Amino acid sequence: MRGTFKIAKLFGIPVMLHWSFLLLVPFGVYYSQALELTGQEVQWWSLLSVSVVTCILFHEIGHALIAKRYGVETQDIILFPIGGMARLNRLPDKPVQELLVALAGPMMNVLIAALLFPFFWFLTRPYLVLHDIPSPENIDDNFFLFLPLLLFLNLLLAVFNLIPAFPMDGGRILRALLSIKWGRVKATKVAVVIGLVVAVGLTGLGVWLGRYSYLFIGFFIAYTAIREYSWVKTEHLLASYKVADVFLRDHLVLSLSDVLQKAVDAFEISGQQGFIVFGESGDPVGTIDLAEMTELENKRTAQVKDYYKNGFGKIKATATLKEANSMMQHGGHSILGVVGEDGLIGVLEEAMVWNHLSSENATT
Repeated sequence: MRGTFKIAKLFGIPVMLHWSFLLLVPFGVYYSQALELTGQEVQWWSLLSVSVVTCILFHEIGHALIAKRYGVETQDIILFPIGGMARLNRLPDKPVQELLVALAGPMMNVLIAALLFPFFWFLTRPYLVLHDIPSPENIDDNFFLFLPLLLFLNLLLAVFNLIPAFPMDGGRILRALLSIKWGRVKATKVAVVIGLVVAVGLTGLGVWLGRYSYLFIGFFIAYTAIREYSWVKTEHLLASYKVADVFLRDHLVLSLSDVLQKAVDAFEISGQQGFIVFGESGDPVGTIDLAEMTELENKRTAQVKDYYKNGFGKIKATATLKEANSMMQHGGHSILGVVGEDGLIGVLEEAMVWNHLSSENATT
């Protein structure tokens, strides 16, 4: 995602930080001065902020680890000032699997709260007061605020994420439960409608109370809910068609010694933009996509070997367009070789998938 930078890699998953975190620095400086916080208090609040972000990271890792059990990889985890997001390569196949993946995040926060509770009870004031023991003079009072507040915030994260509205986990839990009876598309539609009701309610409450942050949350929920339904509907349509319905059979292949003019001529005749490149051994070694090339007019006499993209992805003609799209999106291929019983039988370009989907939508 644009505007992010990598800060770590956990369990093989890149952890990305959004640029908006930089805004927290002037925000923190302003409020520390407005509240006249001491240097020691600023340190404790900074530690609490880092701890909360770490708990959000573990929340997202919970999603990722359970998803991996069902063969679903996580592209990355992105941390925002208002939360986090584990970007899965696809949804789990079964509703029960999606339910468990969605529950894993809030349960991770509950687990963290449970681990913090003994420290809260035995090391802070409730224990000391109960046993009539004076507070140790060498322990900062802010420490007694830190533990219960971090515990409470983890429980709050768990409860907040169970709200039945996208993008919260509660929306995915509701969708998973409804999918058991109605299927994913209809279940998503119902969950989205409920999410929109929650969004309108939050927006109205924000206007009534003068809490304009509620307006932002309401609009964010509405936008995410609508986007989720659009994505699930698209995935459903892609799963309804086969690669055999779309791919280009009468295709041209290139060799490393060919000049790009040969690809340009083929494009002008047949419209083919994606080409599979074969090496000297007669095996495919990469691809060339004219749609991705800039200043093509000045490169017509250049050889293919100077501009081809190394790597070759292939897919069966019997596979669905959903599988093909997944390979393109997560495998870094804009062009796939289509194979049959006799080997390579055609080429599939990314544009072919979406053009077919657009034409089908236009006729329905």
